[in-house]
Amino acid sequence: MTEQSTITPPPRYSVNLSDAAVEKIRKLLEPEEPGLALRISVQPGGCSGMRYQLYFTDEYAKVLRKQQDEDADEGFAEPDDATEANQRTAMETAGESVQWYGGFAVVVDKLSGPFLDGAEIDYADTLQKQGFTIDNPNAQGTCGCGDSFQ
Repeated sequence: MTEQSTITPPPRYSVNLSDAAVEKIRKLLEPEEPGLALRISVQPGGCSGMRYQLYFTDEYAKVLRKQQDEDADEGFAEPDDATEANQRTAMETAGESVQWYGGFAVVVDKLSGPFLDGAEIDYADTLQKQGFTIDNPNAQGTCGCGDSFQ
Protein backbone atom coordinates (compact mmCIF):
# COMPACT_ATOMS: atom_id res chain seq x y z
CA MET A 1 0.00 0.00 0.00
CA THR A 2 1.32 3.49 -0.77
CA GLU A 3 1.62 6.33 1.68
CA GLN A 4 -1.43 8.56 2.10
CA SER A 5 -0.97 12.13 0.90
CA THR A 6 -2.91 15.31 1.53
CA ILE A 7 -5.14 14.98 -1.56
CA THR A 8 -7.47 12.30 -0.16
CA PRO A 9 -8.54 12.00 3.48
CA PRO A 10 -6.86 9.36 5.66
CA PRO A 11 -8.71 6.05 5.77
CA ARG A 12 -11.19 5.71 8.63
CA TYR A 13 -11.85 2.02 8.06
CA SER A 14 -9.47 -0.73 7.04
CA VAL A 15 -10.45 -3.16 4.29
CA ASN A 16 -7.53 -5.39 3.36
CA LEU A 17 -7.01 -6.88 -0.09
CA SER A 18 -4.95 -10.01 -0.69
CA ASP A 19 -2.24 -9.96 -3.35
CA ALA A 20 -4.51 -12.07 -5.59
CA ALA A 21 -7.37 -9.55 -5.20
CA VAL A 22 -5.06 -6.61 -5.97
CA GLU A 23 -3.72 -8.38 -9.07
CA LYS A 24 -7.25 -9.18 -10.35
CA ILE A 25 -8.48 -5.62 -9.75
CA ARG A 26 -5.45 -4.20 -11.60
CA LYS A 27 -6.19 -6.50 -14.55
CA LEU A 28 -9.83 -5.40 -14.59
CA LEU A 29 -8.77 -1.74 -14.50
CA GLU A 30 -6.14 -1.97 -17.28
CA PRO A 31 -8.49 -1.11 -20.17
CA GLU A 32 -10.30 1.59 -18.19
CA GLU A 33 -9.66 5.31 -17.79
CA PRO A 34 -7.33 6.26 -14.90
CA GLY A 35 -9.01 7.37 -11.69
CA LEU A 36 -11.60 4.62 -11.33
CA ALA A 37 -11.89 3.40 -7.76
CA LEU A 38 -13.20 0.17 -6.29
CA ARG A 39 -16.16 1.00 -4.08
CA ILE A 40 -16.98 -1.57 -1.40
CA SER A 41 -20.24 -1.13 0.46
CA VAL A 42 -23.02 -2.97 2.21
CA GLN A 43 -26.70 -2.60 1.46
CA PRO A 44 -29.83 -4.08 2.98
CA GLY A 45 -30.80 -7.28 1.18
CA GLY A 46 -29.96 -10.91 0.70
CA CYS A 47 -31.22 -13.77 2.81
CA SER A 48 -29.14 -12.76 5.87
CA GLY A 49 -30.04 -9.08 5.93
CA MET A 50 -27.01 -7.27 4.45
CA ARG A 51 -25.40 -7.70 1.04
CA TYR A 52 -21.88 -6.79 -0.10
CA GLN A 53 -21.42 -4.61 -3.16
CA LEU A 54 -18.14 -4.26 -5.04
CA TYR A 55 -18.06 -2.08 -8.14
CA PHE A 56 -15.91 0.45 -9.96
CA THR A 57 -16.89 4.09 -9.71
CA ASP A 58 -15.74 7.28 -11.39
CA GLU A 59 -17.47 9.44 -8.77
CA TYR A 60 -14.13 10.94 -7.65
CA ALA A 61 -12.10 10.11 -10.76
CA LYS A 62 -10.53 13.50 -11.31
CA VAL A 63 -9.32 14.00 -7.74
CA LEU A 64 -8.12 10.38 -7.55
CA ARG A 65 -6.16 10.81 -10.81
CA LYS A 66 -4.60 13.90 -9.27
CA GLN A 67 -3.63 11.82 -6.22
CA GLN A 68 -1.92 9.29 -8.50
CA ASP A 69 -0.10 12.08 -10.36
CA GLU A 70 1.02 13.67 -7.09
CA ASP A 71 2.38 10.33 -5.87
CA ALA A 72 4.26 9.87 -9.16
CA ASP A 73 5.65 13.43 -8.94
CA GLU A 74 6.79 12.85 -5.34
CA GLY A 75 4.32 15.24 -3.76
CA PHE A 76 4.13 18.08 -6.29
CA ALA A 77 0.56 18.99 -7.17
CA GLU A 78 -1.02 21.80 -9.14
CA PRO A 79 -3.82 23.81 -7.50
CA ASP A 80 -7.28 22.28 -7.81
CA ASP A 81 -9.55 23.17 -10.67
CA ALA A 82 -13.30 23.49 -9.96
CA THR A 83 -14.10 19.82 -10.62
CA GLU A 84 -11.25 18.59 -8.39
CA ALA A 85 -12.28 20.96 -5.62
CA ASN A 86 -15.91 19.84 -5.85
CA GLN A 87 -14.96 16.15 -5.79
CA ARG A 88 -12.60 16.64 -2.84
CA THR A 89 -15.29 18.52 -0.91
CA ALA A 90 -17.88 15.84 -1.72
CA MET A 91 -15.48 13.09 -0.61
CA GLU A 92 -14.74 14.82 2.69
CA THR A 93 -18.38 15.76 3.34
CA ALA A 94 -19.55 12.20 2.67
CA GLY A 95 -16.94 10.87 5.12
CA GLU A 96 -15.43 8.51 2.54
CA SER A 97 -12.57 6.26 3.64
CA VAL A 98 -9.93 5.92 0.91
CA GLN A 99 -7.16 3.30 0.89
CA TRP A 100 -4.52 3.11 -1.85
CA TYR A 101 -3.22 -0.09 -3.36
CA GLY A 102 -0.40 1.04 -5.63
CA GLY A 103 -2.31 2.56 -8.53
CA PHE A 104 -5.94 2.30 -7.51
CA ALA A 105 -8.08 3.40 -4.59
CA VAL A 106 -10.60 1.49 -2.50
CA VAL A 107 -13.44 3.71 -1.29
CA VAL A 108 -15.73 2.82 1.63
CA ASP A 109 -18.61 5.09 2.66
CA LYS A 110 -19.10 6.07 6.30
CA LEU A 111 -22.25 3.96 6.74
CA SER A 112 -20.63 0.78 5.39
CA GLY A 113 -17.33 1.34 7.18
CA PRO A 114 -18.28 -0.08 10.59
CA PHE A 115 -19.64 -3.24 8.92
CA LEU A 116 -16.48 -3.68 6.80
CA ASP A 117 -13.69 -2.55 9.14
CA GLY A 118 -11.05 -5.27 9.28
CA ALA A 119 -12.56 -7.30 6.42
CA GLU A 120 -10.20 -9.30 4.20
CA ILE A 121 -10.99 -9.56 0.49
CA ASP A 122 -9.42 -12.34 -1.56
CA TYR A 123 -9.74 -13.55 -5.14
CA ALA A 124 -9.72 -17.20 -6.18
CA ASP A 125 -9.68 -18.71 -9.66
CA THR A 126 -9.80 -22.49 -9.34
CA LEU A 127 -11.86 -25.34 -10.76
CA GLN A 128 -14.09 -25.22 -7.69
CA LYS A 129 -14.61 -21.48 -7.34
CA GLN A 130 -13.93 -18.21 -9.05
CA GLY A 131 -14.45 -14.73 -7.72
CA PHE A 132 -13.94 -12.43 -4.79
CA THR A 133 -14.52 -13.66 -1.24
CA ILE A 134 -14.90 -11.54 1.87
CA ASP A 135 -13.80 -12.69 5.30
CA ASN A 136 -15.55 -10.22 7.58
CA PRO A 137 -14.87 -10.32 11.33
CA ASN A 138 -17.96 -8.15 11.91
CA ALA A 139 -20.39 -10.64 10.35
CA GLN A 140 -22.40 -12.53 12.95
CA GLY A 141 -23.58 -15.05 10.38
CA THR A 142 -23.77 -15.60 6.64
CA CYS A 143 -26.13 -17.28 4.25
CA GLY A 144 -25.26 -20.56 2.53
CA CYS A 145 -24.09 -18.91 -0.69
CA GLY A 146 -21.92 -16.36 1.16
CA ASP A 147 -23.52 -13.45 -0.69
CA SER A 148 -25.01 -11.82 2.40
CA PHE A 149 -24.41 -11.52 6.13
CA GLN A 150 -25.94 -10.30 9.36
